Amino acid sequence: MADIKPVNAISVHSIPVPAALWSTDSRTIVEANPEWEALSDKNCFNSERLSDTEGSQFVYNNRTYMLKRKKVENGIDFLMIIPGKELQSEKKEEGPNPPLSVIYPSLIRNTPTCVCVIDKHGVLTEMNESFKNLFRLTDHALGEPLCQRPAFKNPDFVSLVTKGIEGKNAKNEEVTFTIDGKQTYTCHLTISPADFNEQGAVDHVGIILHDISEKKKYENELISLKVELENTLKLQKTITYKVKKHNEDFVIEMAAGELLKKLDISPSNVIGKTIQEVFDSFHLGKIQPKLKKIWETGEELTYEDKYRGLEYLASIVPVKKNGEVTKIICSIMDISLIKDIQRELIETQEKYRSIVQYSPDNIYMLDTEGIIQEVNPAAEDQWTSHSSDMTGRHYSDFITEDKREETIHNFERSLAGEATRYMTTLVDKDGGKSHVSFTNIPIRVNDKVIGIYGVGQDITARIKMEEELKEAKELLEAYFEHAGDGIALLDPVGNILKVNQHFESMFGWEEHEIIGRGITLLHQEGQVSQFKQNLKTVKAGKRIKDFETVRYRKDGSPVEIAFNLNPILKDSGELIGISAIIRDLSEKKRNEDLLEKSEQLAMIGQLAAGVAHEIRNPLTTIKGFLQLMKESAEDDFHLKVIQGELDRIEIITNEFLALAKPRAVKFSLTSLTSLLTSSVEFIKMECLKQGVDVRFSVEEAEIHCDSHQIKQVVLNVMKNALEALPNGGLLNVQLEKEKTFAKISIQDNGAGIPPERMKHLGEPFYSTKEKGTGLGLMICQKIIKEHNGSISIQSNVNEGTTVSLLLPIAGKE
Repeated sequence: MADIKPVNAISVHSIPVPAALWSTDSRTIVEANPEWEALSDKNCFNSERLSDTEGSQFVYNNRTYMLKRKKVENGIDFLMIIPGKELQSEKKEEGPNPPLSVIYPSLIRNTPTCVCVIDKHGVLTEMNESFKNLFRLTDHALGEPLCQRPAFKNPDFVSLVTKGIEGKNAKNEEVTFTIDGKQTYTCHLTISPADFNEQGAVDHVGIILHDISEKKKYENELISLKVELENTLKLQKTITYKVKKHNEDFVIEMAAGELLKKLDISPSNVIGKTIQEVFDSFHLGKIQPKLKKIWETGEELTYEDKYRGLEYLASIVPVKKNGEVTKIICSIMDISLIKDIQRELIETQEKYRSIVQYSPDNIYMLDTEGIIQEVNPAAEDQWTSHSSDMTGRHYSDFITEDKREETIHNFERSLAGEATRYMTTLVDKDGGKSHVSFTNIPIRVNDKVIGIYGVGQDITARIKMEEELKEAKELLEAYFEHAGDGIALLDPVGNILKVNQHFESMFGWEEHEIIGRGITLLHQEGQVSQFKQNLKTVKAGKRIKDFETVRYRKDGSPVEIAFNLNPILKDSGELIGISAIIRDLSEKKRNEDLLEKSEQLAMIGQLAAGVAHEIRNPLTTIKGFLQLMKESAEDDFHLKVIQGELDRIEIITNEFLALAKPRAVKFSLTSLTSLLTSSVEFIKMECLKQGVDVRFSVEEAEIHCDSHQIKQVVLNVMKNALEALPNGGLLNVQLEKEKTFAKISIQDNGAGIPPERMKHLGEPFYSTKEKGTGLGLMICQKIIKEHNGSISIQSNVNEGTTVSLLLPIAGKE
């Protein structure tokens, strides 16, 4: 469009009374509406009146008119003619006139105007019905001071009444009254002194009140509407221009609107010019054909276009007179913001479509009946169905029967306007099930729910993980409660939070008795300082491992223990607790004593066997020669003495041999699992000292055996394995079932035994050890044989040795 600039955002054509734009420079009308042109044709006012007059009145066709003027910009005035009242005929009807003494009281009583009279003391003496109704008064108010009533204590009103009593008039004074403390009325007040006495003082004052509350209300509403209209016009930023055909061209007669400022166009630069002078050739080629077509056909036209970067909506309306087009009014609205919003909306829709299309969560839309309207690809994958197979079906068709009622309940809650989140189970077309967390979101249009958006997240893996975590938790709790060691959970200062059953049985305290108490209840006074030092170490994030000491039971009896203290930390490294694992060493100490005694007995047995063998060989020779001497000797006294002493030596030798033999076997049903576990626990300390790692795995098995002898065999074999690992290594102990036998495998990764020595193992007085006697393995073989078992040894040089013990399982011999 061309350089068009308005003189006013409001077209004179929108004014319902005669209105026009007046050029003060040329003293001519720039633009006028049809009402002005109809009146101007009557020649009822001239250019002098239009140039200089404000508020002048004139009479036309027995009606008064007033001219109003307002400057809208330099050189342009806005003129408006407001019609007044019709004049009454000068000729009056003749007839008898009633006396004034009758007219005035009747007029005051019947007028809707509020009227009252007070005397010179302000006492109410008269009032009409309108006054009573407005101020909710009765005749009891007569004779009372008016201004002392609550509704009349307004200071402005009291001041005016006082002046009236002093003889001063008041006219059209605006006063607001509050009645009953809540309802307000605004009135125009007229006060007139009356009934002057002989001295000229006022005896009575008349008060007339015109209720203008409704008028004020309408005025305020009108002002608000006017402000709102002006703001709306400013926000709309429109252009209105009028075009009239002149010869074969179109001339712009009027241009107005705030939008012209945005285009930097002044109305004075375009009014009176042809469209060829205003528009460039490109835009002229668009506008001129439209104007010609409208001028010829008289049809309205609306279209969108762009000019100087401005996107606009144009509405072209022909003005007809006697069926012919005389003018064309074109209104242009800036729709750049709307177009931006449309583009943003399209972009938002594309973003939404992308979110829905590529979301890893399955998304669907339901109508109010629960029928699927739309699904995204993720939902197709989740439900293993194509969208065409899903749309048009009820969503509950894809829910497992046990979850259907809950799912429908959540759908109904969403229809009531509440967003819901719940978990359910989907079944696909192949019968596969998956756990899904759904969120139902109501779709609202004009505050009415028209459907439901559903967003589903596959939580099958999470549910499985939760179940595994639950199972792990149960396992941990079972381990905690049934562990072979005593376990206590402490807070960071050493107070007991929880203990397991073994802890209770170890120390004689029940959990409820010690919860919240310090772990130092197990200590004697001299041990508290050591515990504080240990606590300080743990708070620093360090562990205390296999600390052997003595603690005391509830009854005060001592118990030898080894404990581990471990810090329990948050991800941030903050200490939130301490775990104390306490092992009862009583059995271990007993086993150590047993082993020590066994070794002593073994040593005695070895010594006895050695002495017996060493003595019996020469003793046999002596006895042989002594027998020969007896046959040739005559006096056998001394020989008998020698024979008696030799027999005594033989008895002592046999006693040595008896001492070296194992004791009588005593069988009982024994858990080989527990026996092997206690043996491994017994040997662990020696392993730790030598830097040997222990691997231990068992199955449950029971045998009939002498537990002390079997334990002696196991300990002897494990001790031999440790002696083969002087520089550390690996000791692997395993218990497994082989048909009707329990197999114990004890394996080390030491130097191994050469093949030439393997064949002599188990022979008396043959040993691979420097100081060994060879009786240990022989005794072990004898014990295993007495238990209907077998022992086998496999060894490879530089790889290690494996000793396997086979013992029949109870009831399966």
